[in-house]
Amino acid sequence: MTLRQRLEGRRVGVVLSAGYFGFYGHAGFVDGLHEAGVQVAAWAGTSAGGMVAAFGAAGLPTARIAELVLAQRREHFWDPDYVGIAVDAVRRGHRPSGLLKGARFRKLLEDFLPVKDFAQLPTPLVLVATCLSKRAPHVMTQGELASAIHATCAYPGLFQAVRRDHSLLWDGGIVDKAPALALRDSVVGAALDVLLVHYLPSRDGAKEPAGALAYPAGMAAGFAAIRRDHFRLQLEVLKARGVEVHVVTSHLPPVSPKTMHLGPKAVAAGKRAALDALAAAPRAWTGED
Repeated sequence: MTLRQRLEGRRVGVVLSAGYFGFYGHAGFVDGLHEAGVQVAAWAGTSAGGMVAAFGAAGLPTARIAELVLAQRREHFWDPDYVGIAVDAVRRGHRPSGLLKGARFRKLLEDFLPVKDFAQLPTPLVLVATCLSKRAPHVMTQGELASAIHATCAYPGLFQAVRRDHSLLWDGGIVDKAPALALRDSVVGAALDVLLVHYLPSRDGAKEPAGALAYPAGMAAGFAAIRRDHFRLQLEVLKARGVEVHVVTSHLPPVSPKTMHLGPKAVAAGKRAALDALAAAPRAWTGED
């Protein structure tokens, strides 16, 4: 039995993982699901996966999601806050937490989203951010949508932390690489029959740390290991509860703010990963993908 046959006629919750500039791969993956006829009953995601999950939950056509992602250029979201960072460094504010204000990114989200609030979404959505105020994951299922997406996408050092829900929030991928458990534990989660996760392996620490940047590279490798193991433990918990979970891994071209021209290749890779996985028999996630 193929994975596509396994999902047919069932309530499927789709989880899109964190992944640095993984918007492209997720957009392609979602397009592949649509082409294969997979119906999504609920969405969840963190970081780049959270943004694409929100677009899916808002009812944007899959082709439109890919179009929006591919149309972006660095200048569309690049708004460094040098003065604010300098001022807050003295005043002990939070702006030194990232280079970019995030105002341009928030404006992009507000312009793209056909709805403004979680309550208006045609399909349920779960987003996760990292709460710096409480040092804990922060699950978002209600309220303003653009600020929630901004928060889950606020990559450390790149974006300044986001003030929402009386808390200071950063990228959800710091603490929850792929929020399968958060989706299952949500109000809508109990009604789902199966979870399908699109997992983007971290590129952090792909090489041994060396040279002048050995310390930050080593820290990145350590965090990557923690995130992967946290996801593995989520799968163990869900398995113990009798929840069926399927994980599809995509290996994408290394897109970054300086290599956004590789976006189309990443979209194609994500779509191919979806179609190939759906056409094959389900297989267990080993953590080595």
